[in-house]
Amino acid sequence: MTRRSGNGPVPCFVLVAVFALVFAPTQKAAAAQDAASNPGAVASAPRAATETAREPESDDQQPTNQQEGTVRKRERARFRLRDASWQYGRKIRVDFKTRMRGEFRTSDATISKDALDTLDIARRRIGVEGEVMKAVAFKVDHELAAPHDPWRDVYADITQLREAQFRYGQFKMPFSIDENTSSLDMDFAYRSVSSNLLAPSRARGWMVHGDSFGRAVGYEYGVFQSDGSNALVRTSEKRVNAGQTTAWRVTSEPLHGLDPWIANLHVGFAQTHGDMPEGVSGIKGRTVLGEEFYKPEFFVFGRRDRKGFEFQWLGGPASVKMEQMTLTEERKGESVEDTDLPPYQVKGWYVSGSYAITGESKVRGLDKPERPLFQGGFGALEVAVRVEQITFGSGQTGGVVGSKSPRADIVPTNTDRIVSVSGNWYPNRWVKIQLTIFNEKFADPSMLQSPLLKPNLLSRVFRIQFSI
Repeated sequence: MTRRSGNGPVPCFVLVAVFALVFAPTQKAAAAQDAASNPGAVASAPRAATETAREPESDDQQPTNQQEGTVRKRERARFRLRDASWQYGRKIRVDFKTRMRGEFRTSDATISKDALDTLDIARRRIGVEGEVMKAVAFKVDHELAAPHDPWRDVYADITQLREAQFRYGQFKMPFSIDENTSSLDMDFAYRSVSSNLLAPSRARGWMVHGDSFGRAVGYEYGVFQSDGSNALVRTSEKRVNAGQTTAWRVTSEPLHGLDPWIANLHVGFAQTHGDMPEGVSGIKGRTVLGEEFYKPEFFVFGRRDRKGFEFQWLGGPASVKMEQMTLTEERKGESVEDTDLPPYQVKGWYVSGSYAITGESKVRGLDKPERPLFQGGFGALEVAVRVEQITFGSGQTGGVVGSKSPRADIVPTNTDRIVSVSGNWYPNRWVKIQLTIFNEKFADPSMLQSPLLKPNLLSRVFRIQFSI
């Protein structure tokens, strides 16, 4: 499998420069026209767009043409230390990001180091993100000392029109709300097993996206060079994955703009598809801490499909989230008689809920507590519970016990059921402390691939995270 370590930030910065040159005249003309037709437009603009752009007026900023009554303000470059953000008036904004994380893991099973290395965990990450002329957004993330691809998100995004935007580079494919939630906002130390194993995650490609009617309808459609980083096989095993992959997602917030307790309701459906060469499937079952418990040894050939349904509700200090995902791989002509076999299928789902004990709003985020530690309060405190299940096997069983033969009609089935409980503490806007306990039970312990595993596993993860 070709590594993507050469996928650096240079292409994105080139795109940003080109787009800035293209859109700068248009943006400037549009701003001048708006100011002439609506002098109060700046005053009525969203606070987030204006409070960092305005500068104190001085005598040399008074109107130079009394007849026209225009006010000209000099563009100034400044650095906001608290936000680690550099701005040049309203034209350019660059936010500097860093994330450091330390973890302590224990488990009833003796988890191997190779298993832990498979987890997609940001331990030391640096990057920049921002926008140019409010028309082009960009982001570059680099993982320090990463064992595999160090470049994470590296892309440029044309954002001038809310209804039609275009993104190019390397980023997460539009599938799974859990996978596309930032690790800074996760209610648990790790994402659900379903999203870790079934969602594609990052790949290089392009995507058109947007929303309209007050977020009543949102869409994402993209074409990517591979099936995503979650599906990559980095071992010496001869396993196959899909090549060029198409992904699309439709979402809706039908109650947006109503009472805050019901406004933040989100539903969506997503799908991906790509073709695979003939070989042994690369989609294996792994526990929360990455140890293999289901290792397919049968042949696949044809199309790989994913389908996912998602739901999320954020109401005040509470949240509810659930997803259902299905991955299927065709086995065309793989029987002993060269006929088609029932597809290899993996199904997963989870339901989670969280509550901020200290009363912070989930919409605004708990990373900025209302009463930080040593500033009149304790910070933000949250508890969360998640129940999930993932099943590996054939799309059709008919009550027949599966066979381990590479060309078996019905393959063996096993299920991992997981209950997770997490306590999250945000002392201030820069620090997050988590303790998550995972309990796993396997439906068929006799099928466990590793002697290190037990039928009932209890794992604990304690994490301290610092981010800007």
